Amino acid sequence: MFSLFRESENRHIGTLVLGCLMMGSMGIFANQIVQTHPVNVVFLRFFFCVLSFPLIAIISYPLFPRKTRDKILESIAFARNQPGLWIMVGISMALVLALYTLGAVLLSVGLSVILLYTAAIWFPLTEKLACRYLFPDLRPTQFSSAYYLSVGVNLLGLVTIILGTTQLPRFGSLSSVLGLICSVTASIAFSFSMVLVRVIKTRGIKSEQMIVASSFIGSLIMLPALFLLPIELSSANLYNAAGMGFIATALGGLIYFKGFGSVRTSLAPVLAYLEPIFGFGLAILILGEQFTLTLLLGMSIILASNLGYTLIDLWRSRHLLAGLE
Repeated sequence: MFSLFRESENRHIGTLVLGCLMMGSMGIFANQIVQTHPVNVVFLRFFFCVLSFPLIAIISYPLFPRKTRDKILESIAFARNQPGLWIMVGISMALVLALYTLGAVLLSVGLSVILLYTAAIWFPLTEKLACRYLFPDLRPTQFSSAYYLSVGVNLLGLVTIILGTTQLPRFGSLSSVLGLICSVTASIAFSFSMVLVRVIKTRGIKSEQMIVASSFIGSLIMLPALFLLPIELSSANLYNAAGMGFIATALGGLIYFKGFGSVRTSLAPVLAYLEPIFGFGLAILILGEQFTLTLLLGMSIILASNLGYTLIDLWRSRHLLAGLE
């Protein structure tokens, strides 16, 4: 039985890793959209994500008719039966996606994707506050001392990255400062979204519904920007917007949250640090981004700390299961 449990968890981990890879490609598409205000880049991400859901349903229905129908009904039921929670989930995740996209466009793809996953720093505090003031029926996660050690090392990496960012030649411009603020704020918002993953799971709602709710709400919130700010609807821009909405957000998000919601709470926030590895690698290979030694040190501290914690947590759980067998 425990061997089956391990196989099931490994499958969920693989799902989360694939979602990280797809979502990590977002900044590549966003940075190739030209002559368009950054806010409208965010709108295009949400808009094409919304358009992607019917396409995904059309493709999947002949292969999985019952499962596709169930997913559609789940989305409708969530919005209809729990509108308050649906709006909260949608706004929270839309804020994460919007701030993360702005950070990638205004600052750096590699930096924004790594800063997003400093959410593990804020997660324990955010969860305790949410449990106390918003969801009193939800019990806070009991984190190990190894997790808090990882958080401390992550904080060191975050401070190192911020110091390294101030050394960049372009730092000091309004866009770079706003990009840094957006990236850090996105990580705080993401920590709250992690809490909401737990909340909706306790209420029988699949975690991938977060990306559905956020796309619809984000499109509505950002719609005025389409008429107020510059946007270039060239074929190249539309191609990259479609990739950003379909591959990196809709399909990638559904896969990501499917895995995130299935992996253990203590492991999921840290395992998700694989997304910055993919995003950072793609930024270097495709966009040719360059980083100072200080920035590389800060990113290495964050990645090494969380990969180390992930391996320790996996070893501990498997050792425990082996003992029970």
